[in-house]
Amino acid sequence: MQTISSMQRNSCDKYALKNLVFWVFLIFYEILTSIYTSLPPFIGLFFAYAVILKYEKDKNYEDFTSKWYQTIIFLFFAEQLHGFELFSIAISFCVFYYFMFKFSFEGFKLRNIFLTFLVFYGYISTFLVSNLISYFNSNQVLNLTYEYLMYAVFESAVCVLLFKDRII
Repeated sequence: MQTISSMQRNSCDKYALKNLVFWVFLIFYEILTSIYTSLPPFIGLFFAYAVILKYEKDKNYEDFTSKWYQTIIFLFFAEQLHGFELFSIAISFCVFYYFMFKFSFEGFKLRNIFLTFLVFYGYISTFLVSNLISYFNSNQVLNLTYEYLMYAVFESAVCVLLFKDRII
């Protein structure tokens, strides 16, 4: 009996260790993206992942898991690291999910295009909300550069590869 419980504990320990290593790597990578601007910050990818997690939660009538909270923390960390205003991603997410999700989910029949739309919307809406908040606070607004387009295209390809079976 003792071996079964230790096996279960080892399985949980491996999952927790794997999860910890993944998030430490992701935070380290995010810090590198602030140094090397050619690396995409995965803001659009994690925005799409947050929408998928919220959709799965609503569809299955379940509570949020730790993945949801880790994703939100990552998005807040990334927006601060890359010069966006605080909670601009949260405002973008709420506006999209509660006002536009159902219409856009039904409008895009090809889910790969919908995932690409999520990534682009994540970048564009965060940029616009951040600039709107900066304007009201009389702060300097961000410039829209070609890098956002490069990030969104790359992250769209990654998003389609990772999540094409998650949202049906």
